[in-house]
Amino acid sequence: MRLFRSRIGLLVVLIIGLSACEGARSGHTSPSVRQSPAVSGATSADPERCARLARRGFTPCPPTPDKMQLPPTTIRNATNGAISDATAQQWGRAFQLTEAYYRWAMQDNARAALTSGVLAEPAAAANLFGADLKSLDDAKKLGGQLMDKEGSMPEVKLVSVPPSLQSRITQQSLVAKPYAMVALFSGTTSRSIRFPDGREIDLGTISSDVQLLIWGEFKSDPDLGAIWYEHGLYGCQYPEVSSVCQPH
Repeated sequence: MRLFRSRIGLLVVLIIGLSACEGARSGHTSPSVRQSPAVSGATSADPERCARLARRGFTPCPPTPDKMQLPPTTIRNATNGAISDATAQQWGRAFQLTEAYYRWAMQDNARAALTSGVLAEPAAAANLFGADLKSLDDAKKLGGQLMDKEGSMPEVKLVSVPPSLQSRITQQSLVAKPYAMVALFSGTTSRSIRFPDGREIDLGTISSDVQLLIWGEFKSDPDLGAIWYEHGLYGCQYPEVSSVCQPH
């Protein structure tokens, strides 16, 4: 789940102090079901897929897109007409697939998948996955395995990123994009380190709802399918970004 890594993103926002920015109007709402986006038969049956991903630094080999379990969510278009509802649904499903790969990586302790540059901009790894990478590194250092239990993602909302916020993003040496997903994470998320003898060390539990602004772009990856390629995230509870996360 992203709740643990969201704490890093929220801290970055707090320290740097983003400028106030404008939002877009809320739009069409449509439910999304627990199924993978359509993928070609070649993607799911390609025997060279795992070798290509390994060459790209993405290891171990994940399930094919059609085998990934997407977190159920409702996808909304909140761009005030800048993006069509059909495109918003497509991008929202791509975000679901990226989230599914992220959860797989955490549960499989696949650290390289987060830093390879296949799912997200490598320069944004600390912003996107800082707390996650620390948890994975701590588990490995102690000779255990990270156990990641996830909450839910009830809503994903496509929003426009105003120029003022894009400027701030660029000033932080991150790649700015004109659109972002506002994801609501809910339920209980917990992490622990499990050792071969069955012992566990609790790393914490988060039960409060959290909203994250995750900017990026739709990308059709030959090995992962249609994903939301991520370039960075901010927490939504600060005034500087709340107007973007909660468009009027």
